[in-house]
Amino acid sequence: MDINALPQISPIRTQSMQNLQTPAEVTKGFSAFLTDALNQVNQAQVDSANMADRFAAGNVEIHQVTIASQKASVMLDLTMQVRNKVIESYQEIMRMSI
Repeated sequence: MDINALPQISPIRTQSMQNLQTPAEVTKGFSAFLTDALNQVNQAQVDSANMADRFAAGNVEIHQVTIASQKASVMLDLTMQVRNKVIESYQEIMRMSI
């Protein structure tokens, strides 16, 4: 068997100590991510309401209003599902014995 015919295994790469983040930095990054996601959901809700107002004024078509409304609805539903999973996970962690 030819040794060159075997697949090559790449070396394991480890993070240097300089790239590691403190728990506070990770929390801050995650918090910023959640804040941004919630702001996007809120903006979709506002856009949907504005689109409905513009429809009432006769400036946009009904399909545009429907799309904006459904987009906002799906984003809100997903946000609620993620929130429920986070709460469920937190409760499960709190039930664990140390």
